[in-house]
Amino acid sequence: MSLIQSSNTKKIRNVADVAKWRLCSGCGACAAVCKKRAINLLDVEDQGIRPVVNMADCSDCGSCLEVCPGISLSHKPFDGRTIPELRSYWGPVLEVWGGYATDPEIRFKGSSGGIVTALALFCLTQMGIDSVLQIGADPEKPLVNVPVFSRNRDQLVAQTGSRYSPAAPCAGLDTIEAIDSHYVFVGRPCDVAGLRKAQSVNSVLASRVFLSISIFCAGTPSSKGTKTLLDRLNVKPQDVKEIRYRGCGWPGRTTVKLQGTNGRERQMSYEQSWGEILSRHVPLRCRLCPDGTGEFADISCGDAWYKQTDFSDPGQSLVLVRTERGREVLRKAMQAGYVSLSLVGSSAVTASQASLLNRRCQLWGRLLAMRMAHIPIPRFERFSLFADWRHLSLSDKIRSIAGTLRRVMSRQLYRSSDFFPADTEAKNVVPTVLANTKT
Repeated sequence: MSLIQSSNTKKIRNVADVAKWRLCSGCGACAAVCKKRAINLLDVEDQGIRPVVNMADCSDCGSCLEVCPGISLSHKPFDGRTIPELRSYWGPVLEVWGGYATDPEIRFKGSSGGIVTALALFCLTQMGIDSVLQIGADPEKPLVNVPVFSRNRDQLVAQTGSRYSPAAPCAGLDTIEAIDSHYVFVGRPCDVAGLRKAQSVNSVLASRVFLSISIFCAGTPSSKGTKTLLDRLNVKPQDVKEIRYRGCGWPGRTTVKLQGTNGRERQMSYEQSWGEILSRHVPLRCRLCPDGTGEFADISCGDAWYKQTDFSDPGQSLVLVRTERGREVLRKAMQAGYVSLSLVGSSAVTASQASLLNRRCQLWGRLLAMRMAHIPIPRFERFSLFADWRHLSLSDKIRSIAGTLRRVMSRQLYRSSDFFPADTEAKNVVPTVLANTKT
């Protein structure tokens, strides 16, 4: 099958078609690299951040498709130094560590041990890095995520904790290209993949991003997920002052602070908010993702669920070192006392991320079912998906195909989705002004 063409010759011409066929991951890289500024990003309530192409300005240059991680992902041949038993399911891994940030506030406020924030802070203070591109809440719209450039500890700490709603950090790549500084990039696996593809065609981005850090990801819920969560808490969106999906303890509670001066807030357990609500609003492309652990990053971090927690633990992270740059930074951060880590066995990855492993093993069957239905699908190279699928039981193999075909028919996924109504309100357009961007 062609990269951007299904077996029924339905072609994808630009990223608007990527979105219409539900293949967009919402990273925002396409908008950043478009020299004609023909792409705007829209938060589609039940899908996520999606590109809208102004065809009057589009020159059909193809740059948006070149950097799109939604339609294709490709690994280079694996380095022989990577851990053999992890390559098939988890990509290139040089080392596996477990631990936490030594700064008590960062560890407590982080979603799982604060390692990402601690490493970013180390790069700012000890490695000559000028800025960290990450995601934070819009100061004026607490339910909206915007790309943020953090330049000091206070700004980093302000962005701690997971944001289980649409985010497009790669939309900030045009700022990196415009401002000559050195950067750390923090994002989801698809965001880092978008960064890598952009770097492959833009030498400026390749030279200015010093380190990429990925968080583990089981999918990004749409904005409708957050609105459903607020409904469950009997909170109106306009009454929200701040929302924290987790953190402040491990795994932490979902906490919504309300407008006003009396400090009112509503809470829900992480198990309820993610397990019963948010995870049910993860879009299709997330369920077709082979990479839940940031295989294209220098370092990737997630919950160390292989450890038992009694909810009094302030946080534990699992850290995968994927490149020599990542190894260098992690060792120096340990020596400088920013993080406390110890080597752990390879089995800790699977023990911590069983749900991501199951998604990976199901994927080949899901893609086969979609191809049978003549639906455009992404292409993945050097991901061992068929070998992973073969490890399933016969009943699970059948379920991965039959269940997908059933969803294709019931949700009419064989049709493209024209989800951009003509009267789309301007409030749904993702902000392009980035927080903390003054140099």
